[in-house]
Amino acid sequence: MSDRSKIGTFDAMDKVTSKFGEYVIAQSPKHGQAAEFVKMLQQYEVISIVVQLTPQKDGSYGWFDSKVGGKKKLRGRYVVETVSLSEQPTSSHYELHLSTILPEEKTIERTVYAVHYHRWQEYSEENSRCTGQILKDIFTILLRSKIKGNAPVLVHGGGARTCAAFVLMSMVCRQLRQNGANTLIACIDLVRKYKNVVTKNNDQFAAVLQGILQFAVDDDIVQKNSKSYQQACKLVQECTTTRSTYPIDKSDASIVFL
Repeated sequence: MSDRSKIGTFDAMDKVTSKFGEYVIAQSPKHGQAAEFVKMLQQYEVISIVVQLTPQKDGSYGWFDSKVGGKKKLRGRYVVETVSLSEQPTSSHYELHLSTILPEEKTIERTVYAVHYHRWQEYSEENSRCTGQILKDIFTILLRSKIKGNAPVLVHGGGARTCAAFVLMSMVCRQLRQNGANTLIACIDLVRKYKNVVTKNNDQFAAVLQGILQFAVDDDIVQKNSKSYQQACKLVQECTTTRSTYPIDKSDASIVFL
C-alpha cells in the first residue's frame, strides 16, 4: 500500500510498503536543494540505496560528485564523498560515504548507494536487456546492507508515474524471485491490470513487461525454452500490441502495489 508522507523537511510523494519491498518515491532535488536532500537521507537513515531515473544529460543536482574521490560539502554540515563508480551501458552505480558534522565535532557516518538509471525513459531492446541486471544489482546491494529488515529504496526523477512504473516492476521481480516461475504469468497479468494507473504511456508499459521477462531469465527463474516463458512472451506481445484499457476498481487506484 502507499501513503503520502514527509521525511524530515523534504517532501516525499509516496511511501510504498509491501511484503515485496519498501520504497519511497520522492521529488528530485532542485538547484539549491542538495543539502535538504542529503538531510532527508540522514534523517531517514534506513534508506541505503537511491535510484535516479533521469536522462544522462541530467546530473545529480549537486548532492554528490560524479568523480571517484570527489567530495561535496553542503551548508558546512554534510559531506558526501564518492567512494567508487561502476559504469554500465544504461546506468551508473555509485558508492557514497555520507557524514553529518554535529556540534562538539561529533559525526554520523554511513554508506549510501546511488544508481543512476539514465535510460529508463528511453524504451529500446537494449534497455530491456539491461534492466534485469540493474534490478539484480539493486537487490544485491539490499542484501549486503547491514540494515535489518526491509531497507527502503528511494526512487526519484522523471515524475510520479515514471517512478511508480519502476517501483512496480521492482516489486513484481522480487515477488518472482520469491515465488518462482509458476507466478510469471500472474505477474504479467498484474502489471496489465494497473497499466492505466501506473504507466504513463504504452512504451513505458512495454518497458516494464520486457524488464520483468528479462529479470526472470537473468536471475535463472525461468529458461527461455520453457513453456512458462513462451506463454509469458505471448501474453506480453498481446498486451503491447493492443491499446485496450483494463477496468480497475476505484478502491484499487489508491493502493496500486502488491
